[in-house]
Amino acid sequence: MLPVVAPSSGDSDSQLLICSRPAPGVIQIALNQPRRRNALTEQVAQVLRQELARVAADPSARALVLTGAGSAFCAGADLGSLGAEAATPAAKRKVLADYYRAFLDLRDLSIPTVAAVNGPAIGAGLNLALCCDLRVVGDDARLAAPFVKLGIHPGGGATWMLTRVIGPAAARELLLLGQPIGAERAVQLGLANRMVPAAELQAAALEWATALAALPSPVLRNLKHTLAMAEAGASLDAVLAFETEAQASSLASADAREGWAALREHRPPQFHDR
Repeated sequence: MLPVVAPSSGDSDSQLLICSRPAPGVIQIALNQPRRRNALTEQVAQVLRQELARVAADPSARALVLTGAGSAFCAGADLGSLGAEAATPAAKRKVLADYYRAFLDLRDLSIPTVAAVNGPAIGAGLNLALCCDLRVVGDDARLAAPFVKLGIHPGGGATWMLTRVIGPAAARELLLLGQPIGAERAVQLGLANRMVPAAELQAAALEWATALAALPSPVLRNLKHTLAMAEAGASLDAVLAFETEAQASSLASADAREGWAALREHRPPQFHDR
């Protein structure tokens, strides 16, 4: 059984995030305002950006789990406070651009990321989950992009990411109707990779993150870049050219030799990023 570091049930403004290391190479970040269902404020987004910058600069960080403390992953943006002090439309746009950088920073991490979606992931919360490479949902999860029902246009890259993750038809369903979907439907659409009982969610996400942390980081870093190229619409020739360079480099590595040796010897490989 893998050890699980459970997010705090507290709700202190001085600790907007709970950060832990539940396994070697694995960083867990939990949004920590459970009484507000982890609504994403400007302050939380700023602190999240700072923590993601620390993770990006940490050579020991090999995989990340993102989750929410309490019964919610993230119930969305705190619309009552978002840009409340912006005096002009231009100032409002600046606030939104800075706010959404947290989403892009998460998506741009070079290490693999796993969202452990507990309870609701609504609006901005859904966007955060979409920015992760893999999504594990508890059977109590509820996902929605209800922007239009609030009278606002979607933000945070929701239209781009949903279209690419679940396809145009399903993206239109979620964005135009704004109706929530459950965990089983999310898996059916490809919005989530796996559904588990809520009580097993953290362990399941940690299991994947631990497996990812044991893989060679240079290969995963290049793989994330290649996938991002494909998602962004790069040509097959451009992707193939990058794959060729990355594969040639990895084939010459000690990790590749270890991988082949482990396969022949029927044992788990021990990679050392060499």
